[in-house]
Amino acid sequence: MASAGSIQDDLVPEGSPRISSEGIDPELLDLPAPAKGRRLATMALMALSVVVALGLLASIRRDVSYFFHPGTPVALGEAVALEPAELEPNSYVTVEGTPMASGTVGYGRILGTGRYRAFPLAGQRNLYVQLPVESDDAARTSARRQFSGRLVTFGDAGGRFGTVRRFLESKMGMPVSGESYLLLADEAPSSYGGSLALVVLVSFAILVNLILFLRLFRPIRARETAKIA
Repeated sequence: MASAGSIQDDLVPEGSPRISSEGIDPELLDLPAPAKGRRLATMALMALSVVVALGLLASIRRDVSYFFHPGTPVALGEAVALEPAELEPNSYVTVEGTPMASGTVGYGRILGTGRYRAFPLAGQRNLYVQLPVESDDAARTSARRQFSGRLVTFGDAGGRFGTVRRFLESKMGMPVSGESYLLLADEAPSSYGGSLALVVLVSFAILVNLILFLRLFRPIRARETAKIA
């Protein structure tokens, strides 16, 4: 009596891959294992990419949180009457005050072509304002008294404002610290939609890396197929 295995072999067209009843291709099992050095290097590279992606997500978590802030700014009133303890970092606010032209510093960011001005508001030294140059020339800036945007501390703003902070402190004699507040004028929560899109893209990349890591490096177990006489 012919065995089930031999019957299945007779039914397989010539030249087609031989696949066992367990769905395993014996020819794939006979292939040599990848070089251990390349295997470890690939695993290390995939793990490193996931770590870097997680670090990027951590670095923009405040931007994403601000994106979901209510679209109506909180009116804080006159800057001279503000108490630092009452201010909430990473919030959408409106502040009134007179810009101090003598304390203004201009700069640009490494990534991007925009130019900005930063200056304190008269009567206090705890709150500074960053204003895009392209939206206000010098004359309009000096006449403007109301500023709406994202309120952050210099410490939370990260290294991109470190140079501005040191310049205000050392060159212009301003008492700026990591706890001093900076209002990023004209930056509404909706302007941070790109941060949310970046989170989605990076999260997808992490997921793909993890799936490939599990699929490519899990051990393949060969199973013996039972033959029926």
